[in-house]
Amino acid sequence: MTSPRFLVALATALLLAAGAGATPITPSTDLSFTIHDGENHAGSTGSNSLFISASFVGTTLSSVPSPGTFLSADFSLANLTSAILRNGDYSGAIFTGATFSATQMRDANFTGAVFDGVTLNALNVRGSNFGGASFLGADLTGATNWSLATWTGALYDAGTVFAVGFDPVAEGMILVAEPRSALLMGLGLLGLGVFGSPRRSS
Repeated sequence: MTSPRFLVALATALLLAAGAGATPITPSTDLSFTIHDGENHAGSTGSNSLFISASFVGTTLSSVPSPGTFLSADFSLANLTSAILRNGDYSGAIFTGATFSATQMRDANFTGAVFDGVTLNALNVRGSNFGGASFLGADLTGATNWSLATWTGALYDAGTVFAVGFDPVAEGMILVAEPRSALLMGLGLLGLGVFGSPRRSS
């Protein structure tokens, strides 16, 4: 059963969006390819919604007084330049291929989120939790205050690039071996087992 507190928060977010002439953001909605540049969606709930290739340039999705909730939302290929994601909950969200530049990402929950292949450019991630998130092939050189964020259990691979001084092992991140390397190693071991055994004399 939906709690009264959730309904009040949802109604407030809808009123704020409507008052600003913005497209309302609601749970489990397909808003792919939509434009929300400069809109204020603080306090909105967009959990399980699709924002594929949507534009959020300068958009407020969450703020300190009005945190937003976007659990398992799909922001693949979205433009989040100068967007405000601060203090929101983006657990399990997908950001593959999204554009991040001067995006406000501090004090937010990104546990289990997917950032594969993205470039974090000029971002302050102070106080954010990236535990269990995926950064395969991502470029984190533009992340600032990374030492004040949580990275425990986050995934990275040989293609992940880190900021100067960022030691993924010390931060508790997990290296994911390339499938090709693992496959070649497995084939090599198999070959040793087949061809490396001494022949028995007849």
